Amino acid sequence: MTKKQLYITVGIIAVVALGFLLASYLISRRAAESGVETTNPFANFFPFGKSEKIKTTDLGNTDNETAGEGTENINTEGGGGGFLVLRTVSQKPVAGLFSYIRSGKTYVEYIEKETGNVYEMKMEDMRPSRLSNSLITRVSEAYFGNDGGMVVLRYLKPKSDAITTFILDLSKITRGTLPEDNATTTASDNSPLPNGKFLASGIRDVKVSEDTKGLFYLTRTGDFTDRLSVGSVFDFQKNTSSDVFLSPFSEWLPVYFDGHTAILQTKASRNVPGFLYSFNIKTGDLQKIIGDISGLTALPSHDNQKIVYSESTRNGVTLHIYDRKDSSTKDFFLQTLPEKCVWKKDNASLYCAVPSSFPSGEYPDSWYQGISSFSDNIWEINAITGKTTSVFVPGSLTMKLLDMTNLTLSPSEDFLFFINKRDSSLWAFDLAGGWEE
Repeated sequence: MTKKQLYITVGIIAVVALGFLLASYLISRRAAESGVETTNPFANFFPFGKSEKIKTTDLGNTDNETAGEGTENINTEGGGGGFLVLRTVSQKPVAGLFSYIRSGKTYVEYIEKETGNVYEMKMEDMRPSRLSNSLITRVSEAYFGNDGGMVVLRYLKPKSDAITTFILDLSKITRGTLPEDNATTTASDNSPLPNGKFLASGIRDVKVSEDTKGLFYLTRTGDFTDRLSVGSVFDFQKNTSSDVFLSPFSEWLPVYFDGHTAILQTKASRNVPGFLYSFNIKTGDLQKIIGDISGLTALPSHDNQKIVYSESTRNGVTLHIYDRKDSSTKDFFLQTLPEKCVWKKDNASLYCAVPSSFPSGEYPDSWYQGISSFSDNIWEINAITGKTTSVFVPGSLTMKLLDMTNLTLSPSEDFLFFINKRDSSLWAFDLAGGWEE
């Protein structure tokens, strides 16, 4: 055989092999996208390994009136069809969520941004059901209070950039029923509604109390040259508001409230030193906790004894935990923002979404402004021992990039819920590892 013939023969073999590889890839991908189980027909052509089954689990779309979205469910390797680990609870943008236990089962309730409709989902079967038609459109934020019996809706008025705050009463909604059996709410103007209440106009920021019985919120008063910040408390059970705080500094952000104490943070920016204060509702005392920290952003534990906070640096941020009991600070190698964390019930550890990298930018400003986005992994941090543990890497389970916010633990801490900042979709990660069939 001449060299020319040899080159031609090798070239033909290479082209055929590449053709088989491309066909195998396309068939596998099509099978995965369609949710069917199939065997790679070209696997036996290759000398290494046996054919592998490709399996995806998809609960599918239910009727739009009931569910309004589909779900994406990904199995862990070797887990089988019953081990649903990472799931999309809602593909449509979500404004807020609340998790609770009913009849021993974990549920999540959430507000759809565009329509303001209230949905609930039992995590065991992942079947969403619509509880009510609120008809409050363009909801930007939603915060559940009074053990889920009320929800604070922050939304834009039609043809306006003004944010309105409305307390929607869900106490008359019967869970597990069809939406037609529950009340429909319309909030097209500022008139009082039988199942809700408007709060003051111009509310800047809000924080629900740890026991969900109260709401601390901030408004501004005065003109540009003489502007004051007013802090008020709304009692969900009494349906009343009272002013408790007045400050000549207007750029406050409430990051904690337990009904007696509010923790106020100066709004964060990389080039501005930040401070954290404790405000006693009863006595009116305002005391500094920590301060003079560039780009400070913070999240106190449930008992208000430990504070995870970040500090801006040239290359991103650094992460720290401050212990109020002994005024000690632990430094961590993980880089993330407290807004991407949630404390566990034990007040000794927390889960944090940690970016795989920080794109070039000024933080936290670039992230707040949407200039930069992250792709996160979940870590557990022990605030006592300083130990950090990788919990899961979403990239190993889904192709979607997850920039996690609003991290929320279910009451039994068996699920970790979060909203993807990229598209406001709602996700859940099964910390317990799923269920066997």
